[in-house]
This record gives sequence, structure tokens and C-alpha cells, in this order.
Amino acid sequence: MAEARTCPNCGAALPRLLAHARMVDCGFCGSSVMLEDAALRVAGEAGTMLDAPELIGLGRAVELGDEGVFTATGHLRYDYGRGHWDEYHGALLGGALLWVAVDEGDVAVQTALPRERWPRGAAFRLGAQAEVGGERFTVDEVENATLTAFRGQLPEPVAVGDVHLYANFSGERGMILSGERWAGGEAWFLGRWVDPFRVRPA
Repeated sequence: MAEARTCPNCGAALPRLLAHARMVDCGFCGSSVMLEDAALRVAGEAGTMLDAPELIGLGRAVELGDEGVFTATGHLRYDYGRGHWDEYHGALLGGALLWVAVDEGDVAVQTALPRERWPRGAAFRLGAQAEVGGERFTVDEVENATLTAFRGQLPEPVAVGDVHLYANFSGERGMILSGERWAGGEAWFLGRWVDPFRVRPA
């Protein structure tokens, strides 16, 4: 979107919205702002992003091992009771959109699966199996997580306090499959682990 936009809550200038963005946080008043049919509306608060060491930061290009150079444009933080993890949305240097999750130093790179590639009848329980593209995956983690904060621009609307049931599936050769379910929605992501020692400023 090329035109300048302002926060509908406080009137402050918003950053230039990226083509894929449907949600942005106002850096002035802390509101989350959603784009709906070319109009902006306040969708709640963006939450408080408590300071923590980060491998990735908004707007800073980083090398993700063999994946290439990635720049995050959105940042979410989820709390799962005994800790939190961060998810970053952004693009590789060539333009491909990615999600990068960082949890206790582990780094996963994933892309959203289109609905036609979602595994059918996948159960969210330990040991359950699912298949995507001929590869078999096994559930090794199932938890609830709550969105506590977000920053930047995101491709879909979120709300602080949203609770997601998620399942992480492990495959062969470091491949991973993740499923998320929440009130009124579901999403699936496919990707791989990245050596955190190969994540460094570009």
C-alpha cells in the first residue's frame, strides 16, 4: 500500500504497510491496527514485549544458515506456561515469505501450508502420525500457548490473549510439521531446523 496511513486510535503515522500485511502495531499508542477492505480499525492492544535476548530483530537482516538472508517484519511472543517462544514473519532476500520460530535457542524455519496440503485427520496427541508430501511425521509435543504481544506487520490478524493448541511433529532429515488450532481457526506449517550457531547478522 503506497498511501500514508495513520492510527485510527491516536492519529500517529503508521509505517508503510507491506503488500502482505493485514495487521500492524502503532508504535506511539500501542494499539494493534487491522486493515479490513482498505480501511483501518483498532483491534486491541499490541501487548508488552518484555526485553529478552534475541537472535532476530525487526528490520535487521540475518543469515539463516543455508536458508539465506532473512529480514523480519513481524514479531509475536507466545507463553506456554514454563517459558515463551518468539515467532518472526518476514521474507528471504529473494522475496519468499517465512515464519521463523525461536524457542530456548532452537531455531525453526517454516512456511504456511495451503489448505489442500494439510494432513487429513491429524490427531493432536503424543505419538500420533501425519503425512505431508509423502513424508511421515510423528507428534512429539502438544501444548496450549497464549499470545502475549506482537510488533511490526503480520499477514493475518491476531489478538493478545488468543490461545492456540499446537502440535509439533518431527520428520526425517530435520523436517518439522506444526499444526495450530484455536477458536474458529486452524493452520499448518512445514519446515526444518536451523543450526542456531549459523544465525548471524547479514
